Amino acid sequence: MTQAIDAIERGDLVSEHPYPRPLARRLTAVMVLLGLVGVGLGIIGLLVAGIGLGLPLLPLMAIFLAVLALPLLLLTVLHPHITVYEHGLLLQPLLWPGCWLPWDAIARIEEHTLIRRGKEKDHHQDHTGELIVVEQELPRVYVAVGIMAGLGLSRAFGISTYGHTDYAKLRSAIHKHKPRRTGSI
Repeated sequence: MTQAIDAIERGDLVSEHPYPRPLARRLTAVMVLLGLVGVGLGIIGLLVAGIGLGLPLLPLMAIFLAVLALPLLLLTVLHPHITVYEHGLLLQPLLWPGCWLPWDAIARIEEHTLIRRGKEKDHHQDHTGELIVVEQELPRVYVAVGIMAGLGLSRAFGISTYGHTDYAKLRSAIHKHKPRRTGSI
């Protein structure tokens, strides 16, 4: 029953844009998960040792270790698998559950500041992309993209030629539904 309701709310499937290299994505997911588990265990260990042994600098080190987890969190949500529907986008990040994003939740589109633009070598594809800044519809983990991209505490995700198949079609679909409010692009 809920699948039927979801299908009505989403509308017809327009296109799907997974990561172009699925094996690399799976390996990245495993490595990022191990890194986040390691950071979590490290924070717990530093707090327990700091409080248990009365060493005040160890809890302070736990704070710095937590900040170092931000790039790992960024990797989990920067370029999610995107499915385009008639009424919005379905985002499936690297580790977290997928989430629905209606078209009207898109606040603005910014230049992608987290990728290296251009070609690295003559035979490589030209890398371009955009950051999609969203109202409060996305989970808080997407704030990692906003922070690292210089957008403050905005929730955002990226689309790019490197991170999505058929980038031009994805970009076209998003720009077709982009808000009429002022934005960078």
